[in-house]
Amino acid sequence: MSEDAANLTERAERALRARAEGRTTPCSCDELLEHLFEFLDAELDEDQEERFRRHAAECPTCTEATDAEQHIRALVRRSCAEVAPSSLRLRVQSQLTVLRVNGIRAVD
Repeated sequence: MSEDAANLTERAERALRARAEGRTTPCSCDELLEHLFEFLDAELDEDQEERFRRHAAECPTCTEATDAEQHIRALVRRSCAEVAPSSLRLRVQSQLTVLRVNGIRAVD
């Protein structure tokens, strides 16, 4: 067995023992950042989500990373919810009509 596989097996066994004993293993910055999107999208099991939440609350780097991602998501949501002004929609529709009448098609 390679050293990496042995290390992974040892970590997995340690995590299983800790879980069986009701303890959770601490979360690392690398682990949280690797699973940041799943964490923010609530796609993790309760134990893992709690570990990440606890770590993010105590670690300034991970707090900053989660706050930044949440801010970006809020900006995207707000930007995608805006409706184009009616004058812009009318101009786009007019141009599309002109293109159809002239037989000009967009390149795929």
